[in-house]
Amino acid sequence: MKPAFAAVFILVICFSTVLFAEYPEYVVRQTTQKIVIDGKLDEADWEAAQSFGDFKFPWWKEGAKEQTEAKMLWDDTFLYVSFRCDDKHIWADHYDINSSTCLDDCAEIFWNPNPAESMNFYQFEINCIGNILSLYYNFEKGTKSGLHTIMVPHIGQTIQGTVNNDDDTDKGWVVETAIRFSDYPELSKKPVPTAGSIWHLGLHRCGGKTNQQYSQWSPSQTPHPNFHRPQDFGKILFSAEKVR
Repeated sequence: MKPAFAAVFILVICFSTVLFAEYPEYVVRQTTQKIVIDGKLDEADWEAAQSFGDFKFPWWKEGAKEQTEAKMLWDDTFLYVSFRCDDKHIWADHYDINSSTCLDDCAEIFWNPNPAESMNFYQFEINCIGNILSLYYNFEKGTKSGLHTIMVPHIGQTIQGTVNNDDDTDKGWVVETAIRFSDYPELSKKPVPTAGSIWHLGLHRCGGKTNQQYSQWSPSQTPHPNFHRPQDFGKILFSAEKVR
């Protein structure tokens, strides 16, 4: 192969890799037992559920990359989501619903149950003490006019450490939530997914006051932190297979 042709060939391959980059996918399996939303994750189903894998830190500059283990399960009524978050300094200042929980240690779920509506999604931002910012984004109508509060899911949480005390070293915190499918009909058109249904999904983590980090399951392709990028969401597939 001539050098000039080889160089062009390599450029084409690199461009194609960027243009057709694969976004992550996750298979959501069905529960076999009752899931108690208490933030403990002590059911055998949670133990058997597959992790989403290590979160990425697309805007990392310095500081410890504190990891997040996220998992999902489902049944005919609920989508269950859990976050187990490593955190040496747990912090939360927001105790009122729909306040700026993203400024605290916070886990976030952004989801679109109708991929045809590519720019619209639901958003939950749940801080380490279980308080939530709950919204529906409709970018086609404009960010401000398209925002409104939606129903709050069941939330349980536990803390392994102390909140708002940087004099000690904490272990982490857990958030567990159950989202009732029938509460969110605006995008899905079908209240409950069926086996084979595909949703678009973003899972995110904010690092709070100390060691503020921004991490994601499916990284946003932006130079600065921006979680509101539905075009960069990953995919979840609802499976008829039991988790165990």
